[in-house]
Amino acid sequence: MKLIQARIRGLGALTESRWFELSPHLNLFQFPQQKYGGNFLHILQTINPPYAIETVQPFADFPKYITQDDHTKRVHPGKRTVALAIFSATPALVKELATLSPVLYETDRIEVGRRLDYSRWINFVELAASTRWSEIADNVRILLAEAKRLAPERTHPIAAIIRNLKPADRIKGTLQDQLADWLNDQPPELRQSLRQRVETTRTAVLRADHFQAAHDKVRSRLPLFVALGGFPSAVKTLGRQTAADAEQDFASSQHLLHSISEHGKALDTTSAAASRAFFDDLNSRLAAGQFGSMRLHLDRSATGALRLLNDEPRQKDTDESLFPLRQMKAKASLAIAFSRVVDRAEPILLFNAPERGLPTTLHKELIDFIRIISKTSQCLYSLADIDIFPKDVPGRRYSAENVLPH
Repeated sequence: MKLIQARIRGLGALTESRWFELSPHLNLFQFPQQKYGGNFLHILQTINPPYAIETVQPFADFPKYITQDDHTKRVHPGKRTVALAIFSATPALVKELATLSPVLYETDRIEVGRRLDYSRWINFVELAASTRWSEIADNVRILLAEAKRLAPERTHPIAAIIRNLKPADRIKGTLQDQLADWLNDQPPELRQSLRQRVETTRTAVLRADHFQAAHDKVRSRLPLFVALGGFPSAVKTLGRQTAADAEQDFASSQHLLHSISEHGKALDTTSAAASRAFFDDLNSRLAAGQFGSMRLHLDRSATGALRLLNDEPRQKDTDESLFPLRQMKAKASLAIAFSRVVDRAEPILLFNAPERGLPTTLHKELIDFIRIISKTSQCLYSLADIDIFPKDVPGRRYSAENVLPH
């Protein structure tokens, strides 16, 4: 799945953006102040972050009240969607979804939103998640008339229920259960003589359940949004970072390592062999990494903590300047490997002006790295004051005027 459109509706430093379209490869953003770029990426990352969102609570500092037209009103966290994203559905995903409901063959775009209370919603664009009564009323009445002829005693409850339904009423919840139970309780003669109509009606009645199952499927296929950069705290990331620091550092490698560790533990509860195969697969992909000069693998420390190691000897004379870039490449490699194994998708990589923490002599190597990685993984890059990328670099460019509303 690729991100094709996005928008944020935050509070505080970066209040709101327009809808903007995205390249499947590289997207460059430049804001009037760098903090806006960082906030923009951090809000967007909440669509599907590598951290436990209710633990990290990235919206904790957002104001609880807003002022509009000289009126102050309270923000309702369950009603305020802060980050919105629209994804294109891959043919493979559409095929999976269609096994749940034939209606989902029409899936094209999928919209995902994150609310201020950290709940997340999913919509299939232009596909209703439940059936209206008007769509099945004729079929139900035909079946009801035939049921009255064959088994009149079974028709009284459902006749009373549908009598007061309005055309726009949605078939979900208790009403869905009542109609489904009634369809399943039809006489064998009716199910035989009107089999196609019964099945068509049942599929329509159960649409809300089918779409809920489809939402669950999409959640398991969403690309991971991984933040990279954040070099001011990069030294802490290698083990001298406290748990509190890691929770608030959105680019911390600890979030990704924790997700990997938790996935391995979940597999281990059902099959130790499956857990071993998972880590073997990850290490195999890391060993075949595409960024050179590193031989990465996952290992556990004496305390049992998962860690990412590089077996390639360091170049002592350039360690200090290269360290942040090597660390970023290592995390990107880990994010790609994990996403391919678990989500069967490429991650979406969010770069928060990593050039700030590098000498200008390494900017070309950074640009080359971004060029390579953006060929397979979608990249959103927030620039600092100076645009270091050549004008002819493939992708989309956005200034604050393109993203922020007037």
